[in-house]
Amino acid sequence: MSFIDLSSSKIYYQLIGEGTPVVFISGWTLSCDYWLPLVEKLKKKHSCLLYDARGFGRSQPLATESGVEIDDHSEDLHELITLLKLKDVNLVGHGLGVWTSVLCARRHPQDVLTLTALAPESEVSEKDSKSVELPSFWQQASILLKDLAKVPMIGNLVAWRYHNAPEPYRTNLYQDFANADRRAAFHLLASCMGNDAKHRFQQALSELYIPTLLVRGTEDRICSAQLLRTLFEIIKIGKLATVRGCDHFPMLEYTDEFASLLLSFFEQNSSPRPNNALTRR
Repeated sequence: MSFIDLSSSKIYYQLIGEGTPVVFISGWTLSCDYWLPLVEKLKKKHSCLLYDARGFGRSQPLATESGVEIDDHSEDLHELITLLKLKDVNLVGHGLGVWTSVLCARRHPQDVLTLTALAPESEVSEKDSKSVELPSFWQQASILLKDLAKVPMIGNLVAWRYHNAPEPYRTNLYQDFANADRRAAFHLLASCMGNDAKHRFQQALSELYIPTLLVRGTEDRICSAQLLRTLFEIIKIGKLATVRGCDHFPMLEYTDEFASLLLSFFEQNSSPRPNNALTRR
């Protein structure tokens, strides 16, 4: 196992392959292992950095004074890239990891060559809430706050999130949630809730001058098509893509198709663009 000491935490990481670096940022409470099938497809052309965010996977335990909000995760990402001496990285964020990626890219654009936002997650607006048939991702925060992780309801919520992921990853994703630092899980999620947080995320995304790929599966019940269209309208450079028949985990459900999509996007944007070269595709 490889660990690196950041300013306020010890982070587990893996660096696999050779070539232009790709950094994978995991979703809420998840360790980095669910990226491994995708990394197998990319490692011949790219150096792939996987890591467990503070409080999750092998990067816990945390000191009680450690920050656990989205800004802390964003700065961890920048520090990790800097300490490993990576340049012109391709960021690939999933779920809540998209927030980490976007905030890092906005604050430290010198680090980033491209950004892939895979199945980004955001709070459902009141006008859309009646159309949500099952308990939403964001409702889990209140459950965590009340320390009800052992109640069957939380197991059902998590099982619903991961039900289309193939085994053994479905079980592993559940284990990641069960073993996560509860304080880290709640405060990370809470820091992304509410209109102010949502507007800050969208503002940061709108100010990026790097190629951005927005991706969702057509069967994804967590990341809506409407959310992706809304984000597409505010990006300056980039494209929108869907993976047909796929739910929330394209890297596991349709590994070959998603790998091809990423490789094509990286190849098309293999060199930095000047800030005034703004295009929409």
